[in-house]
Amino acid sequence: MSTRGGFLEALALAAIAPAVPRLAQAMQKPPMLVRGDRVGLIAPASPPTGDDIARAVANVESLGLEPVLGRYVRRQDGYLAGTDAERAADFNEMARNPQIRAIVAIRGGYGTMRILDRLDYGAIRRDPKIVMGFSDMTAVLNAVASRSRLVTFHGPVGAHGSSWSGAGRTYLEQALFSAEPYSLRIAAPRTIVPGRTSGRLAGGNLSLCASLAGTPYAIAAAGAILILEETEEPPYRIDRMLTQLDLAGDLAAAAGILFGECTKCVGPGPTQAAPQVVAERLQQSGRPAVAGAAVGHIPQQWVLPIGVRAELDAGAGTLAMLESACTRPRRWL
Repeated sequence: MSTRGGFLEALALAAIAPAVPRLAQAMQKPPMLVRGDRVGLIAPASPPTGDDIARAVANVESLGLEPVLGRYVRRQDGYLAGTDAERAADFNEMARNPQIRAIVAIRGGYGTMRILDRLDYGAIRRDPKIVMGFSDMTAVLNAVASRSRLVTFHGPVGAHGSSWSGAGRTYLEQALFSAEPYSLRIAAPRTIVPGRTSGRLAGGNLSLCASLAGTPYAIAAAGAILILEETEEPPYRIDRMLTQLDLAGDLAAAAGILFGECTKCVGPGPTQAAPQVVAERLQQSGRPAVAGAAVGHIPQQWVLPIGVRAELDAGAGTLAMLESACTRPRRWL
């Protein structure tokens, strides 16, 4: 192949390759919540079941906030909470409504990846507001952070009652009702690679992070403190997903890795324990890494601001925000 031919081929490959997302640019921050603010409750993934909606409403009200239900939260389209258009419409209506100051998913499940190309990233960039959830909401949180340059929040979904009281309530209030930085400490850290590092927070559910790799919505892992957690996946699948992120270059590109909990991650027959698999795969990255954080499908989970600069001390098991996650409300300025 001639030099000119190789150059042209490289240009062509660069043109069709998905852009590698980064969170290196300055991020907008949503105004902190104050009592009486309206919170939009949406179902962007699986349909709410049982008393999910009632619990979400009660949890929002317990913080002195006013819940507003999305138009389509009671719709069902097979394993989805309505069609892609309906689920995206609920998010977009909340994003465009100046009276709504936060958008919270009622539950996770599956489906948010299907609506990423339908979300109005411009609307929420023009009117910054809190976006929160975890599990399947990982896709939306990181897409909004990358495309709207807006800090989002990896925290409880509306129906996750155990994380709206006790220590969980403290985590919610320090992240969403304050314009000050805060720090978190792992109760029993499992240090994998000791070291101290800093970067913007990114990531969330391991399955979603792995599934988004190679797409235009891939997690912005470069230079980030990568957050990971998982549930109900056998160890060999944990291995496969971490290997996928490794082969995609995400583990090596990250500044550090904070692994939460891997709940109900057991498999049939001879197998390694999930924590052993996690430690083995993350140790190979050589990045400061620690497991055991209160992140994932657990009660009393941390609230982590995606896009905020933080410092991870993997040896001590601490995570310190280097800046606030929210600004003061405009009416206070």
